[in-house]
Amino acid sequence: MLCSKTTHMSEFNIRVLRPADWLAYKSVRLASLKDAPDSFGSTYERESAFMQSEWESRLDPAGRAKSALPLVAECGEDPIGIAWGLVHDTDSKVAHVYQMWVSPDARGKGIAKALLERITTWAIARNCDLIELSVTTTNDAAVGLYDSSGFLSSGQVEDLREGSALKTKIMVKGLRNAA
Repeated sequence: MLCSKTTHMSEFNIRVLRPADWLAYKSVRLASLKDAPDSFGSTYERESAFMQSEWESRLDPAGRAKSALPLVAECGEDPIGIAWGLVHDTDSKVAHVYQMWVSPDARGKGIAKALLERITTWAIARNCDLIELSVTTTNDAAVGLYDSSGFLSSGQVEDLREGSALKTKIMVKGLRNAA
């Protein structure tokens, strides 16, 4: 059962996903791709075909990038949001935000901001100088969230994915003075 419209932010929990959470991760990831197909580089059709081993391997610390923070927001035991922080081995000073999504029924309660704050705290602890993300240029709500969270447009624009007419823009947030 999803949380009610009157549920407050304090009634949500944000935690790190573990390999044993693969089914919850799969559920919330596929829900995000179905709800917001124009917000992600991947598609519901592609990821719904993944085998259990793929979902498990994404959450296995030994099988993914060394510096990853896969987060889930939950109301009770129901996953209602997701976000990943990731530091690529090739550039340890830049943290990236991927897979950011909150269920439509849970929006407007501060969940997305809380997910971003957790990733920001994690990135600062990893001595990153910058957080970077990509957002579809037509997603005004997401752009507004990132603007209000201190992200600035870098001026770079890219295709959402091959074959899509949609564009994404890169947004960045400096962390040097954030501690």
